[in-house]
Parts: sequence; structure tokens; C-alpha cells
Amino acid sequence: MKEEVELIPNIYNYCDSWCERCPFTKRCQNFAKQHPEGLKQSSMDAETLVSRLMETLELTKNYVEKARQQRVLPEHRAIEEETKAVAPAKESAGNPLTALCDDYLRQTAAWLKQEKNLLEQAGHQQAFETNLGLRTEQEAIDLLNKLKDAWEIIKWYRTLIPVKVVSALQVNSGLNRTPTLQAYFNGKAKLVLVSVDQSLLAWHTLLENYPEKTDDVLDMLVLLGRIRQQMEEAFPEARNFQRPGLD
Repeated sequence: MKEEVELIPNIYNYCDSWCERCPFTKRCQNFAKQHPEGLKQSSMDAETLVSRLMETLELTKNYVEKARQQRVLPEHRAIEEETKAVAPAKESAGNPLTALCDDYLRQTAAWLKQEKNLLEQAGHQQAFETNLGLRTEQEAIDLLNKLKDAWEIIKWYRTLIPVKVVSALQVNSGLNRTPTLQAYFNGKAKLVLVSVDQSLLAWHTLLENYPEKTDDVLDMLVLLGRIRQQMEEAFPEARNFQRPGLD
């Protein structure tokens, strides 16, 4: 007998699409539609995120079309606007905030390419120190897992942040800004802020373990700090938004 679970309404509207790390996949309607047989891909990278976002947006388009036929509600119009977020939006073109996100996307791409062997080198270093008795094997494993986690967080959110910033900025696209719509976009902004927070922590983890890379990492921290500041100024109520099932 199939286990009956209570779905969390609209949780997919405010999540980071990182299903591999989500404890609520069984309670997510979008996950059930996208992955009826469960996840088959274990890799978690930026390319996976882009693919996941495109899948979600395609589902959203179908959902919006169905809602339109049933007399569209205000929140459906907001969702419809987000489907345009994967392409450059006229309303966000030239926006200082999206420009910061573009800078962050480019700089992280260059840094990740330059440091592509960082985790492998860390593994060799930890093996060397373990053989010398400088640390236990468990300490080495814990540190490597911590570094790997930071690396994956940086890769994942570097792609998501620009997309969701553009999505949140659709609040200025001429829609009738009802309380429902404002709350919806505050939720998108909350997702951006949480993603920035996680990215900052990940960069700090790398900084603690690779002080020789301080200059490059500080550039990323400054960019993320500016993105967070401008998002909080543009959406002063975003931090108070309670994302269904996530906050």
C-alpha cells in the first residue's frame, strides 16, 4: 500500500530546487511530478540546477495555462511572471542589483575553474597529515566533508541567486501589487537572502582553511554582501516571510 503523505502547499514556490538535500520531497507536489520514480541523478552541480529550474518553469507554465482556463487568481499571475525570469527581463535590465549578480556569476565561474583541483589537493594534504600523525583519520574526513559541502553550496547557489533575483524583481513589472502578490515576491526575496547567507558561510569556510586565498575570497564576500544589502533594502519585509515548510 502506498504511503499517504500530507503535501505542503506551495513549498516549491520558495525552495532552492536542490531536491537531493531536501527533507520534504515526499511532501512536494512538484517533486512528485518531476521525479515519479525518485531521483536518478546524484550529482549536484550548477548544470543540474539549470536543468531543474527549466523543468520547474515548464511545469509552472502548464499550471498557469490550466489556471487561466479556470479564471486566473492573483497568485497565478505572479507565478506566470516568474516563467520569464530565465531570460533577461526588460524591467531588470541595467538594474544595479542584477549587475552585481552577473558579476558574482562571472567571478565565481572563473574562480571555480581556477581552483578546480582544490578538493583533490585538500585530500592529498589531509592524507599526508594523517600519515604524519598530525590529525586522526576521522578529523581528516570531517574536514574534507566540510570543504566539499562548502564547494557544492557555492556552485549551486551561484546559479540560483541571479535567477531568483530577477524573479523577485518582477514585483516592479507593472503588476497590480496586491498584498497576495507582494507576499509572493517577498517569498522569492527570502529565498535569495537565504541563498546568499548560505553562500557567505561557505566562502567563510574556505577562507578559514585557505588563508592564502584571502584576496579572491574577500572579493566574493564583498559582492554577496552588497547583493544582500540591496535585496534587504528592496524587500524590507522579506526576512519576515515564512516559507511553507521551510521556515
